[in-house]
Formats: sequence, structure tokens, C-alpha cells
Amino acid sequence: MIDRALSNMFKVVTEEAVANPAFGKKMEDVLAKFGQELVEKRMAERNIDGFLPLVEFKKNPAEFEARIAKFDAKELRALVDKHHLDPSNALKGKGTKKVLAAHILEAARKRAERDAKLFEY
Repeated sequence: MIDRALSNMFKVVTEEAVANPAFGKKMEDVLAKFGQELVEKRMAERNIDGFLPLVEFKKNPAEFEARIAKFDAKELRALVDKHHLDPSNALKGKGTKKVLAAHILEAARKRAERDAKLFEY
């Protein structure tokens, strides 16, 4: 049922894009922008692949801040999303490099402290 509904919807959109050049151009622009954003997001994810904030923080807390400073804002946003460092959505889309780096540093510090308390007997 959903396949048929989607097929009909895309048929209507395609027909409208053919009949209305302004609509077709706008669809092209939106899809191109979406494609570019997706490419940038995938590149950021590749650049942070293998970087685990908690592990890196535990290795050397002093160097951790310098390491995250090397990432750009999109890579820092990908780190936050990938490692669920903002479960309450406190950042609310704030994408400045400084804010993201401070948030990642604080989240890693809190998780390290929490983990250390778990093994106190």
C-alpha cells in the first residue's frame, strides 16, 4: 500500500516539475543542496572515524583538548551525534567550533568521572 502511495506521489511531483519550470528548478536546487550537505556530513564522519572521546580523554586529558581543537565544526558535530554526547539536546543546533569543543570536553570529563566512581569499592 505504501509503495503505491509513494509511487503516485512521486508521479505527481515529477509531472508538476515538468509542467512548472520554476518548481522544477527549485526541486533541483533543494536536491543539490541536500546532496552537498550529505557529502560533507559523510566526509566529517570519515575524518572522525576511530576517534573515541572517552578513550582519548582517559589516555591523556591534557592532550585531549588539543586533539579536538584540530577538528572543524562539522567534525565536532559528527562526534557529538555519533557518541550521543548531547542526549538532552542542550546544544540546540549551536554549531560553533568553540561551543562544540567545550561540550565534548565536558561530556568526556563527566563520563570519565562517572566510570571511575563505578569501580570504587
